[in-house]
Amino acid sequence: MSSVSSDGAWLISLPGNPSSLSLQLKPDAGHGRLLGRAKDCDLRLPPDIEEVSRHHARFHFESDRWSVVDLGSRWGTRVNGVKIPPNCPVSLSDGDRINIHPWSFRFHTGPEAPSTTTSIDDTDATHLRTLTGRPSEALHEELLNLLVEGSAALQSAENERSLVAALMDFARRGCGLHNAAVLRAMDTEGGIEVLAAGSTRPPDEQVPVRFSRALLAAAAKGAVAEYSASDSGGASQTLTQSSIISAVCAPLMIGATVYAYLYVQGASKLRRNASGFCQALARLGGLAMANLQRIEIERRAAQMRAELGIAAVTQHVILPRTPIAAGPFVCHGRSLPGDGYLGGDFFDVQVLAGGRLAVSLGDVSGHGVQSSILMAVAQGFLHASMTSHGDLALAASGLNRFVADRSHQGQFITLWLGILDPADLTLTYVNAGHGHAYLMKADNEWQVLDKHAGLILGIDADSHYAAAKIPLARGERLLVCSDGILEQRRPDSGPEDQWQQFGVAGIRAALVDSPSEGMVDRLVGAVQRFAGSTELVDDVTALLVHWS
Repeated sequence: MSSVSSDGAWLISLPGNPSSLSLQLKPDAGHGRLLGRAKDCDLRLPPDIEEVSRHHARFHFESDRWSVVDLGSRWGTRVNGVKIPPNCPVSLSDGDRINIHPWSFRFHTGPEAPSTTTSIDDTDATHLRTLTGRPSEALHEELLNLLVEGSAALQSAENERSLVAALMDFARRGCGLHNAAVLRAMDTEGGIEVLAAGSTRPPDEQVPVRFSRALLAAAAKGAVAEYSASDSGGASQTLTQSSIISAVCAPLMIGATVYAYLYVQGASKLRRNASGFCQALARLGGLAMANLQRIEIERRAAQMRAELGIAAVTQHVILPRTPIAAGPFVCHGRSLPGDGYLGGDFFDVQVLAGGRLAVSLGDVSGHGVQSSILMAVAQGFLHASMTSHGDLALAASGLNRFVADRSHQGQFITLWLGILDPADLTLTYVNAGHGHAYLMKADNEWQVLDKHAGLILGIDADSHYAAAKIPLARGERLLVCSDGILEQRRPDSGPEDQWQQFGVAGIRAALVDSPSEGMVDRLVGAVQRFAGSTELVDDVTALLVHWS
């Protein structure tokens, strides 16, 4: 995999796109880079193209590696022509083709551009013919036999190198020309990458290879393009000077994606129906290439699922098993990662001396591996602090300094933590920029627990936090949740900028007159029904403590 530049990566527009639009991906330890046509997207494609979903895909950069996740888009996201499964991250390599219909991009990382050559700009001079449907005449027996032989060779190719070599060999034989190459477009300015090239002429008889931009432009639209210097019309002077009499360019299609071009040229005339032969050969080559790419993309996805799965199991083990009881208090908790794998939310429940119950809920900025690591570190730090001294304000201040001194990616944590004391039936709590905590009274009135709100953790190492203390009454309940619950959107609730959020009203509606047992599960289920999916826009975490 290519070295990764600190400047990020690029999605470079390829020929055939609606417009020449390239996008820069900047590394982000938070939510990644969201691509789509909605106003809140970091990478916004024109909003009038309906094939692009509002929130189509997300690009992540973690552990010196980029990946892409399709967000359940209607038309899908393709990597090297292969449609990737929704909500399943796939790692990216330099040069990958990313198709978000009707856009195609080349994924590029690193400070240096890959080795490229430039096609000759003969767009206005070259007279060419294109073949978009079936050939005008049937292939004669010799070409048919050659095509059958070629099909077997292509399907048995074990890798891209052997497949490309077979393509060039059969293309030269079928067209009667000496030179063949397989190319990939690098941009919309005529830059091309030569995957392989070869000639059957002796070295002392070979001529400089030139590639016609006019032929490549026609092939980018899915057509087979043919050039002949003997045809009437404007011949390409540059090709003629290079002793190129004939040339054929055929696209290698994987689905609707132009993955590469089969290019054949030489100093002699084309054989009869050579373009039709190249069209059929390129289709067979595209099918064989699709099989190879499908295997590769499945391997990448499986590798990432395995890595994330191990991390998710570890993260799940860190979270306490609830319910946990201490005296009259019973605590239930649940946390679901928004991406289905790793979350940045955490909660903890501890029984302290005197039967006191300590509860905490935090939300680390962003998603993915880096956020999950900080989540585990923060939870462990808090757990040790509460076990050691049990001072809420001191624990929050210590964690704040710990995160601020060590976070180099601009990450932060919102945190709410409290201690319920059975001796005097009180709740002492600290709010570090979280605020989503509610005392649910017996008369269905809700009190927001946000006194002495402090700065979120990790911003200012010198911030200190103060605790608030309130009395409790029998029959009340304490609910603490993450902002993923409140901010979950309902996509079918009107125009994009007016999408309805679950909010506090949704929480109250889900829990009104609800028994304490199973309340957290009912809340999570209500959020998923509101979203119309088990895949949510953010992590969802809730803690409920009830007492009698």
